[in-house]
This record gives sequence, C-alpha cells and structure tokens, in this order.
Amino acid sequence: MIFSLRSIPALVVSASLVLAGCSSTAESANEDTASNANAEASGDVRTVDTVLGEVAVPSEIDSVVVLEGRRDLDIALSLGLPLTGYPYEEAGSLDLESPVAQNLDTAKENGAEELFLADEINIEAIIAAEPDLIISRVDDVEPIREELEAVAPVLAIGDQSTASWQDDLRLVAKATGTEVRAEELIREYESRVTQMSEEYADILAGNSFVPLSYNGESLETRPNRLLSLTLRDLGAQPSEAFQAAIDGEEAVYSREQTLEAFKDADAIVALVNDPQVWEEFSEDSLFQQLPAVADGHVVRSDKQTHEGAALTAMHTLDVIEKLLETF
Repeated sequence: MIFSLRSIPALVVSASLVLAGCSSTAESANEDTASNANAEASGDVRTVDTVLGEVAVPSEIDSVVVLEGRRDLDIALSLGLPLTGYPYEEAGSLDLESPVAQNLDTAKENGAEELFLADEINIEAIIAAEPDLIISRVDDVEPIREELEAVAPVLAIGDQSTASWQDDLRLVAKATGTEVRAEELIREYESRVTQMSEEYADILAGNSFVPLSYNGESLETRPNRLLSLTLRDLGAQPSEAFQAAIDGEEAVYSREQTLEAFKDADAIVALVNDPQVWEEFSEDSLFQQLPAVADGHVVRSDKQTHEGAALTAMHTLDVIEKLLETF
C-alpha cells in the first residue's frame, strides 16, 4: 500500500485496509509489543521523549528505515546507523549531487535499498525491510502512526519550522547511543562557521546576501531553510527581501519583479531544482540585470539544501564559501 503525502485525507482509510488485509502483520505487531515490553523490563531499550510522546528504542539496532529522505536520512547517515531503507527522488529530477551522496553510497554498499518514491510512503516495503527503528519528521508520521508503530518503534523528528537539526540529531543520538558522534558533528559545524565568519568577515558584513528560490513561475526567499539558516549563522548581511522574510513577511515575487525585489543584493544563492529551468532563468534579461549577476556573485544550489542535518549543513557551507570566493 502506497501513501501519497499529497493526499493525506485518504491515509486513514488506506492504512486500515493494510491492517485488515495483513493478519500476519497484526500477529507480528503483537509479538513486537510483547518483545518491547520484555526488553524494557530487562533494560535492553533506551527511552526518549519525542513530540509524539515517549518512545522505547532497542539498545541493539540492526536496521533503520527513514521515510522523508532529507533530515531523517542525513541524521541516520551522519550517525552511522545501519540504514536499510530510504525514499528516492524521481530519476532525472535533480542534476546536482546530493549533500549525502558519499555516505549514502557507503550505506548502499552495506545493504541500504530504495523503498519508495519520495512522498509516497509504502507500508509493505517498510515491513519487508524489517526495521528495528523508523525515523521521520512528525508530519509524515502522524497520519500513519499506528501502522508504523505496528512495524517498529518510531522516532518523530521536526523540520525547519519546528526544530533545529542539532536538536533532532541529539534526539536520535540519545535513542541510539551515538551521543558522542552527534556532539562531534555539531562541533565540526560550529568550528567551520567560526572559521569562515572570521576569514570572510569583511565580505559578510559589507555585502548583502539572499537565498533566491525559483520554480519556473515565481521567486521567493525563506528564512528557515537550512541554507538560509547557515547564512544567518555566518552573520551574512541579508538583502531587503531576505530581511523581510526573516521578519515574518511573505517574500514571494513574480518573475516580472525579479529586478525590483533583488536589485539590492550583492550576492545570490540561486536555488533552482530543474537544470532546464536554471538554464532558462540564468539567461533571463531581468535576472542578468541584477548587480550580483552582472558582477559574478552567484552560485547555484537546489532543494537538497533546504533541509537536512550535519552533512547537509556542512555542504551549505561549501556552497556559501564558493560564493564568498567570487569577491
């Protein structure tokens, strides 16, 4: 059974059909419940508090499945958890390398497999992966929480609007006994932020920056996407549109407003997913008239830097450093 996150109202009905049609799954769930109770009594679990309540996680984990494929995948990979299943993007939809590509390749060599298309959660595929632990953002978990918990303990984490990647990294680390690694990752990020902030202090303070997203129709800047937060961590001076977004204003513009909205920006991170859309946009006359573009202070990224954890955060620093090096 496939659950599309674009059609949430159908989830409850679909999920009930899965359970009704899988008596073996129900029996397995009962066995898992009894096993978890015995494990907790013997101290073979770690118990953590999540946004959905207390969760008991086996102290020995051999199989982890993630559902969204962004922050949850980054956390599992960066902590070195035994990933066995994850969602995948439609072939050809992105041309830039993923921030987690190297770590994911290693996980694949160790048995990790693509389970379902991103945003189309497949319960049967999750069951077949036999996870000891499921990790995903709370918005993905809540609609099918009962069905997921019948398979394995579920760690619900946040997203850019509800929690920092550092907090979620620490949560999963506490649940999996990898706290030392989590703190190492956070220190590595903080250390590089400090280094770059000092090395590029004059550029960061003397120029205005904007993360500019374009989807083929409209432009926008958002303050809480991971790359945006990294710019803010570095102390980059925001452009007027970026500052408006930080202040809580809607910062969405038509293509015709390109020059008006972003002419004050001295440097741009252009966030464009589709390579053809990027080619067309980069040749647009209004885009080319922007001072940042004319001066060569533009780099491209895509939605893979919108959300993530330690690996993606370090990648956003790479992207931003490439931009800073254009000055």
